[in-house]
Amino acid sequence: MAGPLPSSGKKAHPTAPKTDRRTAILLAAERQFGDRGYHAVSIREVAEAARVPLGLIGYYFGSKEGLLRGIFDFRQPTIEERIGGLHRVLRDMDERAPDDAVREIVRAFVEPVVRLRATPDSEFFMRLVTRAVTDQNTEMQGVIRDHFDPLAQEYIAAFRRVLPDQDRATVTWAYELALGSLLVFVADPRVERLSDGACRSADPAALPLLVDFITAGFRAACGCPANKAIRKAGTPARKGK
Repeated sequence: MAGPLPSSGKKAHPTAPKTDRRTAILLAAERQFGDRGYHAVSIREVAEAARVPLGLIGYYFGSKEGLLRGIFDFRQPTIEERIGGLHRVLRDMDERAPDDAVREIVRAFVEPVVRLRATPDSEFFMRLVTRAVTDQNTEMQGVIRDHFDPLAQEYIAAFRRVLPDQDRATVTWAYELALGSLLVFVADPRVERLSDGACRSADPAALPLLVDFITAGFRAACGCPANKAIRKAGTPARKGK
C-alpha cells in the first residue's frame, strides 16, 4: 500500500482555479493512470498535469492509493445507474419471456457504460478500468473488489434467476466473457484500424450489436455441452460421494 504523499513548498504554474482543483486532480490522474498505468505515474506528474501544488493531492486524498480510489468514487454514479437499471428489469421480470429478460439484463449492464464512454474525459477511465481488471497488484485488485465485485455479484444472481437451470460456474464464466466484450468495445481502438475506418471505437450506434452479441453468448454458453465439465472441474471432491 502506498504511503502518505510528500509535501512540497513548490507550486506548479499556472495553477488551476481553487474551486475546480479536486476535480482537476481526479481527471489528470485518470488520464495519466489510464494512459500510462498506475505504477508508471508519479504523484508529482499528476500535480503538474492538474496544475496544482503537490501537497494539495495529499490534502485531498492522503496517498496515491487514496487518489486511485478517489477516481473510482468519482465515477460511482455509473455503477449505481447499472444497479438501478438491473433492479428495474427484475421488478418487471414476471412480465417478460426468459430470452427477453436476459436481453434486458444485458442492456442494463452495458448501456450506462457505453453512454459514459460517449461523454468527454471518459476515454481514459475506460482504459484505467481495463488495466485494473487485469492488474494483479494489491491496490488495483482492492479497487476492483470494493467497487465492482458487488455489481458483479448482483448481475450474476440476476442471470441465475432468469436462467434457473444453470449452475453458478457457468453463469460466472458467461458474465466474465460478457465483461471482456464490454471492455473491448469501450476501450480498444483497434476496431478502427482493423475495419479500415468503417467502424468507430465505442460507437453508440453499435450498442444494439453489443447487446445482441452478449445475449447470444449467454444463450450459447448456457446450452453448451461443456457445462458438465465446467461443473465437475469447479466442484471440490467430497468424501463418500
